[in-house]
Amino acid sequence: MAPAHIWPAAPMHFEVSGARLAARVWATPSPQHIVLGVHGFNDYSTAFEPLAQHLAAQLSATVYAYDQRGFGANPEPGLWPGTQTLLSDLRHIAAQLRLRHPGLPLTVVGESMGGAVVWLTASESPGLEADQLVMQAPAVWGAKSMPWYQRFSLQFMNAVAPNMTFTGRGAQALGITPTNDPEVSRQLGRDPLFIKATRVSSLAGVTELMGRAQSQRSLPPQRSLVLYGLRDRIIPPLPVCDWLTHLRATAPAPAALDFVVYPEGWHLLTRQLQAREVLQDIHQWLQQSPLPRRHKLQQAQEAVCAQPG
Repeated sequence: MAPAHIWPAAPMHFEVSGARLAARVWATPSPQHIVLGVHGFNDYSTAFEPLAQHLAAQLSATVYAYDQRGFGANPEPGLWPGTQTLLSDLRHIAAQLRLRHPGLPLTVVGESMGGAVVWLTASESPGLEADQLVMQAPAVWGAKSMPWYQRFSLQFMNAVAPNMTFTGRGAQALGITPTNDPEVSRQLGRDPLFIKATRVSSLAGVTELMGRAQSQRSLPPQRSLVLYGLRDRIIPPLPVCDWLTHLRATAPAPAALDFVVYPEGWHLLTRQLQAREVLQDIHQWLQQSPLPRRHKLQQAQEAVCAQPG
């Protein structure tokens, strides 16, 4: 169903730990739900435009998203701020939204790296003030799931040339893209706030973050949804399989953890040609409506681990 009204995104900011983080809000009158978006690596808050429009129209949600420190319109984009800083920023912003919207349910949605940030923030003490969590293609590709030569190369380069940058041209030449929507790809390529040359130190930092998320032994206490597409080659099936296998060994039957695995899903699940079904699934899950594609942990593990590399 197409939104009956287009909700404009208004620029704003959050004050956290002495920093002023750029953000935007898609505000609805008399909101029934509050959503906070946490974007992926090299991306920024505009990533949540499709989801915000859908949830504003279908759920009367007011949606916030912020540029994580070191990304988007914030100072020093491209400099890795540190995992603990990212977790602390999310905790402070979620707490501010609780105070701003008392009594309304708060859902935190993380995409890719943002999914890893949400997972860790909620799982580790002191936790995360939120009612529900959604992780889209969570970045759980830690060093233990990388070939030895990839680990060694990253460690070596980070030691000798941490400020060297890499672009995504090599991956694109191999056909590794985050979406099958050519218009989204063109928009990302033209967007000056989308980081296109990545420092080695940032690659090392995000790898450490992903490794912590992949090996986390505690589960978030909140009702949680994980979405993953089997065509994802940004966070490919092997590390996700390792993560799900670890989860199953740690918590054999986590009742509050749901999965949806999309056989034709790409990395940017809400910015692909098949985005409509993903948006609808998120909407239905937030309403606690029946979700036919919903899997539990064992089913998700079997589906992902059956995929080649």
